[in-house]
Amino acid sequence: MLRKFPLLLLALMTPALAAVKIQAVILDANTHREVYGVNVFIDRSTIGTISGRNGAFQLEVPADYANALVQFQHISYNVRRISLDSLQSLSVIYLVPRVIPLQDVEVIGKSTINTIDIRRDIPQSIKVLDAGKFDIRGYVDAGDFLNIEPAVQVQEELSGKKTLSIRGGNADDVIVLYNGVRMNSPFDNVFDFSLIDLANLERFEVIKGSNTSLYGPEAFSGVINIVPQVQRDYMAFAQYRMGTYNTENLNLQLNKSLGPVVASYSFKDASQVRHFIDAVDESDQLQNIQQHHNANLNFHIGPASTLNAMYSRADLTYDNGRDGETVAQKNDVASLKYDGAIGPLGDVNLLAAWKAYDETQRLNYNDLDLNRHIQDQSLQFDADKTVSGDWLDLLLGYSFRGAGVDFDDDREQGGENIFHQATKIDRRHHGVVAIVKTHGSAGQGFLQTFNIDLSLRYDSINDKVPEQKEMPSSPGLATNLTDQSWQAAHFKFATSLDGYRDDLAFKAFLNYGANTKFPTVVQRLSVPFADAVLYPDLTPERVRSLEVGAELFKEDRSSTVLDGWHAEGAVFRNYYTDKFRPFYTPGVPVVFYDNVPIADIYGMEASFNVYFLHKKIDLEFGIANYDISEKSAFPFKSELKRTIDLSIDHAGFSLLLHWFYESEQVAWIRTFSGPFAEVALEPFSNLDVHLSKSFRFNRARFFINISGRNVLNTSEVALQGLAIRDHRAYLTVGAQF
Repeated sequence: MLRKFPLLLLALMTPALAAVKIQAVILDANTHREVYGVNVFIDRSTIGTISGRNGAFQLEVPADYANALVQFQHISYNVRRISLDSLQSLSVIYLVPRVIPLQDVEVIGKSTINTIDIRRDIPQSIKVLDAGKFDIRGYVDAGDFLNIEPAVQVQEELSGKKTLSIRGGNADDVIVLYNGVRMNSPFDNVFDFSLIDLANLERFEVIKGSNTSLYGPEAFSGVINIVPQVQRDYMAFAQYRMGTYNTENLNLQLNKSLGPVVASYSFKDASQVRHFIDAVDESDQLQNIQQHHNANLNFHIGPASTLNAMYSRADLTYDNGRDGETVAQKNDVASLKYDGAIGPLGDVNLLAAWKAYDETQRLNYNDLDLNRHIQDQSLQFDADKTVSGDWLDLLLGYSFRGAGVDFDDDREQGGENIFHQATKIDRRHHGVVAIVKTHGSAGQGFLQTFNIDLSLRYDSINDKVPEQKEMPSSPGLATNLTDQSWQAAHFKFATSLDGYRDDLAFKAFLNYGANTKFPTVVQRLSVPFADAVLYPDLTPERVRSLEVGAELFKEDRSSTVLDGWHAEGAVFRNYYTDKFRPFYTPGVPVVFYDNVPIADIYGMEASFNVYFLHKKIDLEFGIANYDISEKSAFPFKSELKRTIDLSIDHAGFSLLLHWFYESEQVAWIRTFSGPFAEVALEPFSNLDVHLSKSFRFNRARFFINISGRNVLNTSEVALQGLAIRDHRAYLTVGAQF
């Protein structure tokens, strides 16, 4: 018996000793960025896993698969197969990007990749910009980055506030979501993109067009969903930027996983000082200071359910030493988001959010001192449920938004109080939506899938004015605001067609529908005159929109240089009735609004990408061309924007050249005598350059970036004493562990 014991022990140990354990990191062959969500599996088996956010994976292979091939498969990369023997000696696996995304990817392991949430809406022009586009490129903020898109225009105020417009519309025509939380202010329906820190983001999801159903009725130009990095691929991250205007930017991030719980925290401290062209001393300057805090807790509940808790705080201070003006803002956002199953119900999405906004303004206009205080407290609740079938999907949703806005306007002249207005408005917005998505086969040839989507949405808004004071009664601001209630229902239609073969992919879509936008608090407060007969309270504006678009991918496998190309384009028409028109009167520090009976925008957008040397080189041409019928309703919008982008990525080096042209921007200003006068900014073209290098050392990753803005300096333009369109340069260094 004693002689048999060692043999029995050896027999029991042999399978464990023979099993092969593989671990490595998967990187993009060009950028050397970690590739998340790669399906790693033994060919012709059910043994597999998924690479994590840091690109790492572990795979244990039984002894009887010693001669097998291990397959690496990802929707955006060429499939790679490596023998098990060769794989044991590799610590890094490089994948080559491909032109055409894979249509079907068999997932053997368990994936936690976030789906593109915004695609749950009806089909239209969608752009997804992931962190690879901005991670180490040195963009100052989200507004700086999004301005590279041909369909996007960014307006920057002296305070550093950046608002964004899409397809020639206004800033209040764009709905902005942060992790699903609506960020537009109930006060004026705009959002400041300088608040968004790029170092804390995973991607931007952009809908271009007005035919959205799921995200509310007021997206006349589009929707931008900003997706933060809820789960990160490092424990600590630090970044420092310095540059023009004494810019200093420090960003710190921490991340820790504890079983099913992932906790993260990020902090940003930024400052900038700009001097006026005619500065007499050091006090003639603009100073901007920002501080951001963001905390996330992510809980994985079971195999397919996630609970996310988020808190974000942003503080901004703007000081104008020359004019003695200050603006201070505080933004607080807290949200709780659940995706998954509730009992027998699957595919449920719930979101509850609270927002608090506080802004204090001290402004000077000639001999008039203006002190304004704006407070906004708002609640948001969204719920939707998706039912999926073989040929039909149904989404049912409900949304609630409640806001209470306090507005105080106090004016002094020569030290004497000449005007005071205090207004409170409480708003309640209820919306219900149903989206039906059908999908079926288009045939056995190239065209494969045909879809028809229908949506019906109903919205109800009620404004209560519990308090309103004005002393003395004065023209120039609306008085005696009354309680209001508005309702609107919209039906929308969309259809899409998909085709696919080994080297060609095609998609086309058409959508038609209508939307309604309701007056915000600031718009109701700011009609031109107190005479309610000539200028009554604003009525909701409406838009009808038609859009047709197509997208085509082509891969060239016969060439060793040219990989292929990608082309997409869309044409659209937005027809507005009762369009809100913003305008200014010289010397009066309030923007006024009225309704324009009819306005429309015709437009086309197109982009063409050519890829070379396994996508090491990407050359992109973009154009957006619009015909805006009523320019007074869409101030300072370029009707033509052209871009050329040359991107080169190799062995962790990255070079981006971004050339752009924006045509003349026209606005109308109402004169003291009543009629409008035209103001125009001349056409503008220039070049931005971003040069970066990232490298790894053991588990650490480092990068350095040098960026130059407006390097050609073809135009010297000053706005209110500040140089714009001037040279700007930045140096950014960072490390993560």
